[in-house]
Amino acid sequence: MIIAKTESTHLLNSNKEKCKQLISFSKLGDNDIIDTLISLHLVLEVGLNHFYRHLSLLSIKKDISHQEVIKNIDNISFIDKTVLFIYNSKFNFDSPEKLIKAAECHKIINRLRDFAGVRNKLLHGHSISTIYYGEGRKERSSLKEKINLKFLNQQIKTFRLIMEGLRFYLDCLESSLTEQGKKDFKESFLDDSFIPSARLDSE
Repeated sequence: MIIAKTESTHLLNSNKEKCKQLISFSKLGDNDIIDTLISLHLVLEVGLNHFYRHLSLLSIKKDISHQEVIKNIDNISFIDKTVLFIYNSKFNFDSPEKLIKAAECHKIINRLRDFAGVRNKLLHGHSISTIYYGEGRKERSSLKEKINLKFLNQQIKTFRLIMEGLRFYLDCLESSLTEQGKKDFKESFLDDSFIPSARLDSE
């Protein structure tokens, strides 16, 4: 029986704040965009890992070590956990509208893979370069081509679509979670309200 459990949410909260501050800048340079892309991905990955860990612990009935359960869950990638959540959970899509919405939200899986791709390249040191030749000719690396406000806007919109879809699935999930419990999960782990939208949306 668990009496109490504490868990650090520092990485999640600090990167939310970093994203909020960076996006609020009056002008974002290349380095600001790189930092925002990485922080936004950390918010997504850390938040989803928290979400699935908490959700999984709710269903543990056996008298086994919860830390062992946590370790095993943490060894699964956040994308694979999302696939399992969407395909193996029991949902109540009790209207034609919800069935249509569920089919649309299924795109979360591919969106997650696309979203993760750029972060992986950034953190694995892929080239962010421009090579200049004579007579004004230049070539940019594929990653350098993505370091701009248009691409950042696309990533932010993808982030929002992922979070919106997961909140929808959570709302429809049949589980022991109360409505308040679902609300708390959404606010803690599936939130996108920290992103200041006005300036970017006007670009």
